[in-house]
Amino acid sequence: MPDAWAGVAAQRKTLMVWPEWPEPEPQTPAKKASTQRDELRSAAAETLSLVIPLGDEGGVGLEGVRLRIVVWAYKALREVTATLEVEGGRSFVTIARLDGWPIDPHMNVMARGRRSVKHVPMEVVGHHVHRFSDNAKLGLPAFAPDANLPIAVPIPNGLGSFRDFLRTLAVEFNIDGVDQIQPPDWRVML
Repeated sequence: MPDAWAGVAAQRKTLMVWPEWPEPEPQTPAKKASTQRDELRSAAAETLSLVIPLGDEGGVGLEGVRLRIVVWAYKALREVTATLEVEGGRSFVTIARLDGWPIDPHMNVMARGRRSVKHVPMEVVGHHVHRFSDNAKLGLPAFAPDANLPIAVPIPNGLGSFRDFLRTLAVEFNIDGVDQIQPPDWRVML
């Protein structure tokens, strides 16, 4: 596992640009249903993403380091996800993830029989964080796309709002200013 990943996860970071949520695509009759076989289009499945380049605490850009926040466009506070991503070869690698309001529980199957992660519960119901430090104990395979950061721990005090999600994100990922991002305007989208 690259040592640089641990450094990125641990160091203080800041936003390099001020993000604004994109507008969801207008739902015209042509957009509501697909006319092609094997193609599905639905407003219910539309997501909005912010991808934000990150810098060090002094404001110097960190090459190949970014934050991604994904929300459902038409479902407030459902499966909100943030990922800390670094360049890893030809694509970006997720090295930490925060999941708010997940529909399904997270199962820590890879923690069975491993003393290095014995502190994690077998099942996490609700909000949880996939910390770099926990997943690094499993080695490089934990960061492969199919592994999907297999170790997660619950967020101790839960989340009551999108602002709580951002505050937790700021602490967990060491990113100054991220807690000031405005939530998407779900009222406009409903």
